[in-house]
Amino acid sequence: MRKRNSIICIAAITALALLSGCKSNDTSTNVTQEVTTPLNVNTATPEEITLPFGNNDSKLTIAVILTAPTGKSSFNEIPLFQEYAKRTNVQLDFQHVTNEKMNLLLASNDLPDILINYWSDGQEKTAYNNQQILRLDDLMGQYAPNYVEILKENPSLHAQAVDADGFLYSFQFLRNEPELRVFNGFMIRQDWLDKLNLEMPTNTDELYAVLKAIKEGDPNGNGEADEIPFIMESGNGLSYLSAWWGIASFYLDDNNNLQCGWLQPEYKEMLQYLNRLYNEGLLDPDYAITERNQFDTKISNGQAAMWFGLAGGGLARINTLMEPIDPNFELSAMPWLTSSNGKNYNLNLEYTSPLSARMGLSITTACKDPVTATKFADYAYSKEGQTLLSFGVEGESYTMKDGVPTYTELITNTPGKAMSEMLGQYTVATGYPMEQSMDYFDQYMAPEQKAAIDVWKDCDTTRTVPVLKFTDEELDTAITTFNEINSYNNEMINKFITGRESFDNYEDYQKTLINMGIEDVVKVNQTAYERYSNTLKEIEE
Repeated sequence: MRKRNSIICIAAITALALLSGCKSNDTSTNVTQEVTTPLNVNTATPEEITLPFGNNDSKLTIAVILTAPTGKSSFNEIPLFQEYAKRTNVQLDFQHVTNEKMNLLLASNDLPDILINYWSDGQEKTAYNNQQILRLDDLMGQYAPNYVEILKENPSLHAQAVDADGFLYSFQFLRNEPELRVFNGFMIRQDWLDKLNLEMPTNTDELYAVLKAIKEGDPNGNGEADEIPFIMESGNGLSYLSAWWGIASFYLDDNNNLQCGWLQPEYKEMLQYLNRLYNEGLLDPDYAITERNQFDTKISNGQAAMWFGLAGGGLARINTLMEPIDPNFELSAMPWLTSSNGKNYNLNLEYTSPLSARMGLSITTACKDPVTATKFADYAYSKEGQTLLSFGVEGESYTMKDGVPTYTELITNTPGKAMSEMLGQYTVATGYPMEQSMDYFDQYMAPEQKAAIDVWKDCDTTRTVPVLKFTDEELDTAITTFNEINSYNNEMINKFITGRESFDNYEDYQKTLINMGIEDVVKVNQTAYERYSNTLKEIEE
C-alpha cells in the first residue's frame, strides 16, 4: 500500500468565495459557483499540509446514508470518529438518514455541510444544477493531495468518477485492489460432489449433468429424492449466470461495441436451459420468491446443492450455520462456466470497477467552510486516515505488529459476537468514502473465503461495461425508459423459465422490447461508453 501525504493545517479561508461560491445557511440566498475547468491531475499541485487543520470553531454536519452500527445511535459514538475529530480539530456531527430522508433533503434547501449518499444515475448532476452540491475540481486540485494522487495513478478510475460533463462532484468509496472487488459468485456443496464422485462443472452441459446426478443420487442420504439442486434467494444470481453465455443486460462485444444481451440468440439459449432445469426439478420452483429464512432452511435441511452468494454473507455465513448441523458439510466456489467460445466470462461490474458501489461524499452549497470539508474528506485517503477508518483506535481495536495494523481480540474474539459485528462498532472498513484496505481484507477473510475469491477472480472480464454517466438529455432514455423495459423483461424471463410463456412467442417478446425502445437505450449507452473512452484517452495523454 503506497504511503500518501497526511492532510494540512494551513488554508486560505479567504479563497472560499472564489473557489466555491458557497452560500450560507440562509436558504434564500442563491449563489452559483464558477468552476469551469475540470481537474487535471497531471498539473494539479495540492498543498501538502499537516494535522490539525481545523480551528476551535470548525464543525461539519454530515448526513450519511450508512446505517448506524449495532448498539450505537450514530457514527458520533464510534471511537474512531472521535479520534478523527481530535486529529483534525473539527467537530463532527453525523446524522444517519434513510433513502427517503436523503431524497427529502435533496428536495429541500435544509442541507447539512456534507452528504454521503449512494448516488444514482444523474442524481449528482441534478443536485448541482439545483445549487445543492458543489463541483469539487478546484477544491480537490488545491486541498485533496491524497485523492488527486489516487486519480493520477488510476486513469480508468478517474474517467469513471467524472460525470458526463467531465467534472467531479464527490469523493468515492474505492476498491482499487482486484481482490477487494471479487466477493461473490456461485458456490456448490463439495461434500456432495465427493460423495457422488462428481467433478466440479466447468460448462453448462457439465453443470446440468451434476445437478441431475445430485437430484437422483440422494446425497443427503434420507432415502428420498427431495434434493433441490439449484436454489436462489429471491432470484439472486439470475442476472449473473448470463455470463455463462458471454452476455449481460449490456456488454461489450469483441469489436468493443455495446450490445444488449436480451436481443442476442444466446439469451434465448440461456432461458431454454433454465426452463429445462425448472421442468426437471433441478431449479427451485420458488427461486424468484425465496426469502432469507426459507433459503437458509433449504440448506440446513440438506436439500440445496448450489447457489449464488457473497464470500462473507454467503459462504462464511452458511458454513457457520451448518457447523452444528452437519459436520461433513463443505462448500466450494464454483468457477465461472465457459461459454461456447471457450472463455469463462464474468460481466459483474463490481469485479472490474473500483467505483461500483457508487457511494460518494459531496459538499453542499450550505457549507460555510468547503476548504475544511475538502480536507476532512481527503484525510480518509491518506495512509493514516485509511488505518483509522479500517482499524479504529490503536491500542483498543488494533495494535501494530511488524508494521501492519492488526485487529485485537476485542474484534476477533469477543464471546457471542461475530467479527463483522465488532468491526461495525469500531470501524467503517467495509463501506465509507475512502480507499478500502487490503490489510483489512487479509485479516477479515477466512482461508475458505480467500480460496473462493481465488476461484472467482479467474475469469474473463473484457466484455464488462464500465461505470457510465449520462447527460441531462440522455437520462430519460437511459434510466426511465430502461426501467420500464427492465420491469417487462423481468416479468417475461420468469414466464419463460417457468413455462407460463411458450418459446413460440419469443419473437413477439423481442419485438416488444424493441417497440418499448430498447434500441434507443443501447444507443445512449453506446454514446456514454464512447464518451468514457474519449475521456480516458484525454486523461492518459
